[in-house]
Amino acid sequence: MTGGAAGQSSGAEAQEAFVGLLTSPLVSARVNAALFRAVHDHRGKLTQWAGRLGYRLVFSGTVTRLHRDPAGPQRTAAPPPWSPPPRRVLVLTALLAAACEGTDLTTTVQVLSDEVRALSASPGARITPYNPDRRTERQSFVRAVGQLTGLGVLVRRTSDESLLRQWEEDGSGVGAGFEIDRDALLQFADPRTVDLAYQARAGSDDMDAGLDEGPPGSHAGTRLGTRSQRMLRTLVEDTALLYADLHPVDADYARGQRSWLAGLAEEMTGGSVEMRDEGMLLRLPADRTASAPATAQFPVATAPSWFALKLLDAAMADRAPDADGRIMLADSEVDAIAAAVYRDNEQALTIALRDSPARMRSVVELVLAGCGLIRMTPAGWTILPVAGRYRDPKAIWEPTIDDLADTGPSASEELAKP
Repeated sequence: MTGGAAGQSSGAEAQEAFVGLLTSPLVSARVNAALFRAVHDHRGKLTQWAGRLGYRLVFSGTVTRLHRDPAGPQRTAAPPPWSPPPRRVLVLTALLAAACEGTDLTTTVQVLSDEVRALSASPGARITPYNPDRRTERQSFVRAVGQLTGLGVLVRRTSDESLLRQWEEDGSGVGAGFEIDRDALLQFADPRTVDLAYQARAGSDDMDAGLDEGPPGSHAGTRLGTRSQRMLRTLVEDTALLYADLHPVDADYARGQRSWLAGLAEEMTGGSVEMRDEGMLLRLPADRTASAPATAQFPVATAPSWFALKLLDAAMADRAPDADGRIMLADSEVDAIAAAVYRDNEQALTIALRDSPARMRSVVELVLAGCGLIRMTPAGWTILPVAGRYRDPKAIWEPTIDDLADTGPSASEELAKP
């Protein structure tokens, strides 16, 4: 291999490791050895890139953690996941991590459950107490255990799955045995990041007043000092930097520095940035493993995805975007469009969508919002400029024996491509 080819290969490996970190910021060698090894091999370059975004890359034993400290007056942090666990599961996950702090190195589900029950009922706890006597609570707790297992905080010691299922079903037995990885646990939540995320944003009204300059330490000064970090974070993490979403001063900066920002984003991710009047769009390379979990998978051959595509196309039809490339729809307009799509495609509706146009809308708009194509407000929808790539989809529905199941369009259907 020539020196140039080796350098290109090393650069691509570093980019893929960095994108992998963005989707899996807590990496344990016991869970994902390949990603951990790649991050460790390119730690110098990745540390530099993390610092460019105002993040911190920490190595601790067999664990590495990308800490996304908020930056600037908007407290810019990582975008939320497309399909986050239910709130109750997240609450129990946090309590479970706290319980692990005071537990022996080896433990069981039953012991952890008792600890979480005590924590949730302790003075000052402002949550609904955890009640493992209820099956739904045990189910949520098992999902919380799964969250920490996936991160490498909990390491399974017993292989008999029936023990865990028995505990989940009737609360009997010890559930399953686990080892606690202290390195992963310590990196699960960082006090500094949490403190920054929950700091009161005093003076936030100044931002709305359009102040564009100020002394260091003021909110305007913070805006100036963190501007390149915040622009890069949005472009790299959300893959779309829309000027209309930014403070006017930030929007002017992004337009003026778009070539520089695009170059940095492409260097870190290996993607390519499209320059548009409405903003910038980062497209990750389709042939890399890390790109899939970092990219919203839409459309796919499922009924919610297919009807989301149909509803989106109908919502954009014969409607001109505003100067910022957005289409604003009142709630009543969205209802009318949903009713028309429901009526025109009723034979293709699956059980989950068939109850009513309102039911169909409630399902598919979550898909569109999760993919970053629309934003939902009490007033209705805002269709974002990036949705324009899905105009005029060509789809043919062929009824099959699976029409009554939630299998989505048949294999012969041609979905719109981005």
